[in-house]
Amino acid sequence: MDEKVHLGQMLQESGLVTPEQLKMAMDFQKSVGGKLGAIIVKLGFIEDQTLTNFIARQQGIPVVNLEELVVPENLFKRVPKKLIDKHHVVPIRFHDGVLTIATSDPYDYEAMEEIQMAVDQRVELVLAARTQITRTITEMADRPATTVKEKSKDQLLKDLDSGADKMSKESLHAALIPLLISKGVITQDELVRKAKEIEGTR
Repeated sequence: MDEKVHLGQMLQESGLVTPEQLKMAMDFQKSVGGKLGAIIVKLGFIEDQTLTNFIARQQGIPVVNLEELVVPENLFKRVPKKLIDKHHVVPIRFHDGVLTIATSDPYDYEAMEEIQMAVDQRVELVLAARTQITRTITEMADRPATTVKEKSKDQLLKDLDSGADKMSKESLHAALIPLLISKGVITQDELVRKAKEIEGTR
């Protein structure tokens, strides 16, 4: 069963949209294209967050609030920008070789396969409201370049390991952590992994 029939039928059976509203949304989709869920929201038949929560319950997928997350710039760049725009997704976490992607449309299986091939990592999904995803993508595109990124991540990790500028590893570590994370140069997971590597060499 394809997405437009499957999602529309579930929404109607749950009483979230009427048969008349569903028909109107599907007719609109036939004439102009687009995702059925986004159309139903745009037509004002259901709230964006209500639709997100409904899909999450049906699919057993966690929901995230992107307004409470800070997406590091280096993480955002793990996915080609053209795929982020095309499939309307936001990468929010990378841990143990798994890239977590926030989407409003878990039914777009081809999109997930395309992203997984592009990043060459295993991809898992979480749900976020479409409006939040749109806002996050816009904010990331408008984010100015930061001077801290003049140093590569590898060089910063090398500084952390060697204790550059005659600082102790401990003091350098303490000084770099908040700066690196806030500027989006490195993720918390990568810093923790590096700290463990350093500890193991002592």
